[in-house]
Amino acid sequence: MPEVKANLLAALRRLPLFNDLSEQELILIAERVTVSEHERGAIIFSEGDICRELLIVKEGMIKLIKTAPNGRQQLLSVERPGNSLAEIAVFDGGAYPATATTASRTVLLRLDAERFHRVCLEHPEVAMKVVTVLGHRLRRMASLVESLSFSTVRGRLIAYLLYLAAEDGRTTAHGIEFELNENNEELAARLGTVRELVSRNLGRLYGDGLIQMRRRTVTVPSLAALKEQIEPAD
Repeated sequence: MPEVKANLLAALRRLPLFNDLSEQELILIAERVTVSEHERGAIIFSEGDICRELLIVKEGMIKLIKTAPNGRQQLLSVERPGNSLAEIAVFDGGAYPATATTASRTVLLRLDAERFHRVCLEHPEVAMKVVTVLGHRLRRMASLVESLSFSTVRGRLIAYLLYLAAEDGRTTAHGIEFELNENNEELAARLGTVRELVSRNLGRLYGDGLIQMRRRTVTVPSLAALKEQIEPAD
């Protein structure tokens, strides 16, 4: 078996959608899969484009972003290796509901939508995994809507800082330390606001002594004190 095909089979075998398929079934899928590489900042598809293929992240990260008529952006999700993109559009043949851009150098697997339909019909377990993925996305969207509807920008920012502290924080003599790798414009897209409000609220948290910042390194002296600052929207 050629090395390229063997590598592709190994990649497909690791994907949650396909890990129940036999070797022969994976070979049949691999024959229709193409691989594409993209640098950071590349647009993979734009909101409104017609979907003709299933995309799966093999390496790197993809940001899914929704843009309002006034130009404000909302980050919907960040998709990592093993995640598939825009499954609903694959099934209904419609347009992509958001824009996908690369957050790093990214390698994608591309499978023709019609071929993926046949795989799901022939293997209901694959279709059930897609349903599970869509269920997770629905829950995530409901959580996002709740956050945007019932919390202030300050509250959403604090909640995100607390999340980063829990996921990536390091205990130091001065508190919990972590890296804030997104710039203020990217944070604004994540929190559903504008850059100026992110800057203003970060400045206020710093001025109140609730966080310390050195470039993009954030230190939280007291997680409890920071958490107490979360207030519901009016």
